[in-house]
Amino acid sequence: MTSSTDNTVHPLASSAFTVSGSSGLYDRARPSYPPAALTRIFDALHAYYDTRSGPSGGCGLNIVEVGAGTGIFSRVLLRPPAGVTTHDVTVAKLVAVEPSSGMRDSFREGMQRIGVPVGSNGPSGVEVAQVVDGTFDRIPVIDGWADAVVIAQAFHWSHGHYGAAMREIARVLRRGAPLILVWNLEDRSLPAHPWVPHVRDAYEAHEQGTPQYRLGLWKAIFEMDEFRENFGRDYEYVEVKWTLPTSADGVVERVMSKSYITALGETDRAAVERRVRDVLTREEKVWVDEKDGMFEYPYATDLYVIWRK
Repeated sequence: MTSSTDNTVHPLASSAFTVSGSSGLYDRARPSYPPAALTRIFDALHAYYDTRSGPSGGCGLNIVEVGAGTGIFSRVLLRPPAGVTTHDVTVAKLVAVEPSSGMRDSFREGMQRIGVPVGSNGPSGVEVAQVVDGTFDRIPVIDGWADAVVIAQAFHWSHGHYGAAMREIARVLRRGAPLILVWNLEDRSLPAHPWVPHVRDAYEAHEQGTPQYRLGLWKAIFEMDEFRENFGRDYEYVEVKWTLPTSADGVVERVMSKSYITALGETDRAAVERRVRDVLTREEKVWVDEKDGMFEYPYATDLYVIWRK
């Protein structure tokens, strides 16, 4: 197994997510993933399951999730919600790779809530779910162990180290297996939700040059030798638009869970909160229950399925 001395996690993400992970803010504020996107992920897993052979055949899939955070995606992978078509695909072992100790602690707590024991020994552990320290270029599993690699809401943080990350992902993936990249992004394109662009403007002004997904910097991988040598160019992209019910407090917590907002000083965070609450007071909303202050929060989930050669 190879490793790199380079840390492929942005330093701001490493420090801020330790804070928001250990406090419970991140897990509380961030959304899960819509059934339509999860069904497409299980479609890809099923397509691979039907074609594979070798020692892991017939006993479920070995999955690596890099940048697993608090386990928001991991939980729906192991316990899919209603409306998700799984094709009876099962997970033999999920190795969640996460560099932040605060996030790993929150991962264990989240799994405990749904009754899933968590180990820390990786592929050799007896528990189905394992959470281990690691990064995009340091995945602690042997060559060709993974039937899929999933990265949810995280791959953009490997900016500047994409080549090393793609080499390492290719190393752990079996031939023909999928790399699945997925992101949730607040949908600012819908006229029915005019508050969303203003809220995004309020917090995106503080990005501090961080490589946010919305900027598309991560797409540089498609022109890299590390990608071309190891992955097919016929990847699939799917966008799923959906809404979830929220409140003003819920929107504020979502904003505060952004890494670069967490990293701000108390005075600046308070100023961002005031601006967000002013927007929510001023702009029209699509009400779910106006009496209780609940309204729609629109999201777009972007999903990429990329196949290992």
